Amino acid sequence: MCVIARATMEIYHAEFLLFVGVCLLNIYVVLVYWKWSLGLVLLYIGYRLTKVKHRLTVDGKAILITGCDTGFGNHIAQRLDDKGFIVYAGVLNENSNGAEALRSRHSYNLHVIKLDVTKEEDVNTALEYVTNRGDLWAVINNAGINMPGDVELATIEQYQKCADVNLYGPIRVIRAFLPLIRESKGRIVNVSSVRGRFSWPSESLYHVTKHGLETMSDSLRMEMKKFGVKVVIVEPGNFVDATSIWSPDMMERIRRETDYMWEHASESVKKTYGRNYVYRNLKGTNGNQGTLSMAPLTDALEDAIVTEHPNIRYLVPGYRLDVYAILARVYGYLPSWLGDIVVDKMTGYSSFPEQ
Repeated sequence: MCVIARATMEIYHAEFLLFVGVCLLNIYVVLVYWKWSLGLVLLYIGYRLTKVKHRLTVDGKAILITGCDTGFGNHIAQRLDDKGFIVYAGVLNENSNGAEALRSRHSYNLHVIKLDVTKEEDVNTALEYVTNRGDLWAVINNAGINMPGDVELATIEQYQKCADVNLYGPIRVIRAFLPLIRESKGRIVNVSSVRGRFSWPSESLYHVTKHGLETMSDSLRMEMKKFGVKVVIVEPGNFVDATSIWSPDMMERIRRETDYMWEHASESVKKTYGRNYVYRNLKGTNGNQGTLSMAPLTDALEDAIVTEHPNIRYLVPGYRLDVYAILARVYGYLPSWLGDIVVDKMTGYSSFPEQ
């Protein structure tokens, strides 16, 4: 054990020295070549300030959006309908409150369609419906679910369920609708998350899918360049207070999934973790639900649709000091051991809750 501990400390020591060395090198370069550094910074600022975004005309452009029952999907469907787009709003449940709210707008351009992204038949039916009505300019892959749980606690079935919606769902939709998008030289917009940029304890079911969606989108972007198709990633930060993520319905679903984890855990695992730890994610309904505006996110989604040259990525903080968005920006530059310390301070998952 002493040998292993000593080797581990040597690795951390080497990583720390490398980190310090890179920082000192950067400082040296800035100090010695400060004029060049200042010039590059000023050029970048000038570019950002003078950059003109040319917006495309709506001109009857059609957009398919998944996950419009609630949250982001429901809001962007209404926003794009207001802007004059033809909107195909895919919903999991045609009788949901969100679906009824969209239908109540009585808009000629807004079509509410049944679209479970985990079902091939739903995707094919939606494709037929859209194809019979004309061209398609863009797809917004927004449907998603979350299931908290440690790797040792979550079941393979739960990993598959989460991936089937968050990762394979967008792939199904993209593969089906890409011929229409290629024909119009349009857009694929994938709603990922800032959590696709860093790792988090007890959230691997979700993070695995968002990391996968990010890398798949990067590959697709490079593949589609030759066809004139843009592929955009939108990464929402902390918009919990703007969505229904902690609503009673969502909390009931998470409770059922947690019950399933507990029931399928071995006696050894139950004894090791304890019930308090397994159920610590059930925080209850968020009392601030609906107090945060979704405007920054819908602005980014609209920009991704109508700008001639959209950003490759839109990282959208929910708050001015959104710690998740800040972590997403810096996590890739931190040594692993330092990133672990930061995340542990934010979560406390390296210890068990009091019994």
